[in-house]
Amino acid sequence: MAPARIVLIADVEEGRLDPAVWELAAMASAAADEADRDVRWMVLGHEASSVGGQLAAKTGCAVTVVSLPPAAAPTGALWSEILRPILDDWQPDLVGMLHTTRFQDCAAALALALDAAWIAAVQGVYRQVPTNDLVFQRTVMGGRMTAEIETGGRPAVITVLPGYFPYEDRETAPAAIEMRTVPLPASRIRLVAVGAADCEPALKQAETIVAAGRGIGSPENLALVERLAACFPRSALAGSRIVCDAGWLAPNRQVGVTGASVAPKLYIACGISGAHQHVGGMQGAELVVAINRDSRAAIFNHADIGVVADLEVFLPLLIEALEKEEMATD
Repeated sequence: MAPARIVLIADVEEGRLDPAVWELAAMASAAADEADRDVRWMVLGHEASSVGGQLAAKTGCAVTVVSLPPAAAPTGALWSEILRPILDDWQPDLVGMLHTTRFQDCAAALALALDAAWIAAVQGVYRQVPTNDLVFQRTVMGGRMTAEIETGGRPAVITVLPGYFPYEDRETAPAAIEMRTVPLPASRIRLVAVGAADCEPALKQAETIVAAGRGIGSPENLALVERLAACFPRSALAGSRIVCDAGWLAPNRQVGVTGASVAPKLYIACGISGAHQHVGGMQGAELVVAINRDSRAAIFNHADIGVVADLEVFLPLLIEALEKEEMATD
């Protein structure tokens, strides 16, 4: 199977692909040269062969399957060691993977080994006219600004932030699948156990999620946020990473790339700045309401309704209005 100009990397957990992996295909469509749409998948992990056909049939792109033994520790360090000699031989222009904790570790080491540019948390890509060079977009300064990055002709290794490249199914002819075995490199890491992330079940089941960020000011103000959540049926309380890291809320209530990905009907972000780490976990919400005293907060770029106000003043008024409405309908 001939090398490809764009290589997309996917991994397998318990025989399943990450649902966001199809966004890599959408990114590749945006990045591929109209005259040369040469894209290939590489999928690795235990039971990787079980999803190779799925990728080939759904995207129409060739797939290389690298099956690994169950004892192989699923770490970014191991992934980069396995991928490096293969990609060094293929010499792709672009290597794309999801922006997960494992692949962030993998991408950095891989870019260094391949003498390539590394761009994390990519949210957009386009080809510049008339040079046809790729330009990658990502937010900087806590989400307040968008940077456009060119690689100067070097190959690029990127991680793609979920939620920014919607994928549309299309009819394609199934592509070829190549099975490959590789020797496992020596590793000082031993796999002890694999367990599911301890996500609060209520977050997945809630129709309304009220999330607290650092902008609520203090852990004491969580009571206000919790009272707001109680105004809605089938609701749940969540937090940003900084709130959960500070111990204000349990870690299993974190929404974000390194927490839970949620898709409620209503998402109310209280005092959340809008960093890409958090936004990546709330992209599935149908309606987003943002409340923040900082009118320049990046969360307003992702909100359907934005309220610029002091939370300690606004939330009691909102709660009072909601409680009166509930009493009037009883």
